[in-house]
This record gives sequence, structure tokens and C-alpha cells, in this order.
Amino acid sequence: MFDKYFGFLKSHDEDSIMKMLLDHARIDANELGLLEKMMSRLLGQTTEGDLNTMYQTLTDIDANNVKVFETVTDQIIQSQFDFQKQYDLLRLQQRIDNVSGLIIASAKRVLIVHNIGTTIPEPLHDSMHRLTHLVVESQQTFIKALQTFQTSRKDVIKLIHHAEEQESMIDTIRSEALEVLFRLGNDTVIKMGDLLALEGLIEVIEDTSDGIKSATTSLDWLLLS
Repeated sequence: MFDKYFGFLKSHDEDSIMKMLLDHARIDANELGLLEKMMSRLLGQTTEGDLNTMYQTLTDIDANNVKVFETVTDQIIQSQFDFQKQYDLLRLQQRIDNVSGLIIASAKRVLIVHNIGTTIPEPLHDSMHRLTHLVVESQQTFIKALQTFQTSRKDVIKLIHHAEEQESMIDTIRSEALEVLFRLGNDTVIKMGDLLALEGLIEVIEDTSDGIKSATTSLDWLLLS
């Protein structure tokens, strides 16, 4: 995907760098698709796939692109933009990279819940499914914002507002899921280890949503430059 950018070290226009960041975001979207499949498998909504294999595939995708992500950073640093533009682009790149790390952390939590033999209580199924799916959708909103950046900055602002609304909805679902989880804990329906593992999973998925929103709202600064 990134091959066309190597060897173009003397071309540092904003459009080219934004395309590289867009490719990075698309890789994250692919990883989120795998994460959603892992969650469906964990919830018993499908019997397809092995969680350990899916996790390995996800980490392989990330590992195979680490050098590419570093190249994007180098492109920004070597660019001829003024300091503020470089700073804004680097902030955006770092926030996109942060999302990549949070996706891996979320997938690892799914694996932990699976490996300790946790059975997810039925009352949590719907909220955990919606939580993960909305995070996938929020990444698509971010991708649309990156795609639109060079053509319609007015539409970018609308997409940023939509991303903020999506994150607010995800935060609400997170709170609902935690309330159900803690109630089950009080009723001794769920073991303490399982409770803590599920709490960690819910929190890190919501953290991923926060990361995506932060990346999306970073476009605000670029609109000003």
C-alpha cells in the first residue's frame, strides 16, 4: 500500500502526506475489523475463526507496518512546512499511531478474557457488541474526514462533530455496560477475576474510541493553518 511513497523524499506536499496518513488509518480500520470479529467470537455470536490466530494476524499486520509508520513521521519532519504545520501533522500522526496501539491492547484483552475461561453474562452481550461496532464506525468517520480534507473543509467540520457525537454515544454504552457488570458482581453472579477482566476490556475499547476522536479532532488544527 505504501510502496508508492518510498523514494519520494523530495516531495513533501500536504496532499501526499495526508494520503499516507489516510493509508495508516485504513490499516487501523482493517485491524478494527479483526477486533470486531474477535469480539463476536468471544460473545459466541459466531463459531468461525480461532481467537489466538486472529490476534496473531492482527499483531502481524501492526508489526509489518511499524517501519512504514515511522517513514510517515520522517516525511513530516523533513518537509518544508512551517513549524506550526509540522507540529499539527506530527500530532495527527502520533494520535493515529496511538489508535494502533489501543487496538492491539483491546485485542489482547479479548484474548485474556478468553484464556481465563470467562463466560460473558448474557446481559452484557448487546452492549459489548454495540460498543465494538460503534468504534469500528467511528474509525470510518475519521477516514471520511481524511478523505474530505483536501476537497471540502466545511464537510470535515461536520464529520468532526459527528465523531464527537459517536464518542459520546460510546461513552454512554460503556457506562451502561459497567453498571450491568458491577450489579452482577454485587449479586455474586460473576467471579472477581472475570469481573476485572471484563471491566478492563470494556475500558480499553472505550479508550480506543477516545483515541479515534482525538485523531479526528486534530484535523481542526490543520484547518486553521
